[in-house]
Amino acid sequence: MSLYFILLTALTAIWVAFELWLMVRDKAEGKGKTAKDRGTRYYNFIAIAVGLTIAGVLSGKSAFFFPWGRSHSVFWVGFAIMLLSLCLRIWAIATLGSSFRTTVETHQNQKVVRKGPYKLVRHPSYTGLLFTCLGYGIAVQNWLSLLFAVVLPLIALLYRIHVEEAELIFSLGPDYKEYQKETNKLIPWIW
Repeated sequence: MSLYFILLTALTAIWVAFELWLMVRDKAEGKGKTAKDRGTRYYNFIAIAVGLTIAGVLSGKSAFFFPWGRSHSVFWVGFAIMLLSLCLRIWAIATLGSSFRTTVETHQNQKVVRKGPYKLVRHPSYTGLLFTCLGYGIAVQNWLSLLFAVVLPLIALLYRIHVEEAELIFSLGPDYKEYQKETNKLIPWIW
């Protein structure tokens, strides 16, 4: 077993543990109601789990290795993207504070947050999730793995964003609509 495999597995395990902790924390605090969620928490979990599992299984298939083969530097680029993206997700969650939920729901007196990473994008925690998956796909250095690691979570996250933004418009009204005009969804200045 290579050091790279151990490092990638350890970082992935830390990430999974963090995500599970968020769900347990929500339940313990009486959050995480699924009435308005339309199953998106589960779709995200399944899409990421399936995408990364398939990516991991395919990662050893040499027919799909990056054209230049495997290199230590490309692994470290992917690992760094993963680590930094996980940090972005944690920062976004910390910035929202008590307003963060693993499901689509708002609370009374909730306001639009425009500080921290929310100055640049409306969904930085999802940007963190998506780029963590991207980093994983790059770290395993396999085009087909990269495709599965990114596309399945992207589809689920886009549906989640659609559901969440409809609820935020309903709950927060014109203030959220104005915020939508000021920011991009996932990638600053691009999208």
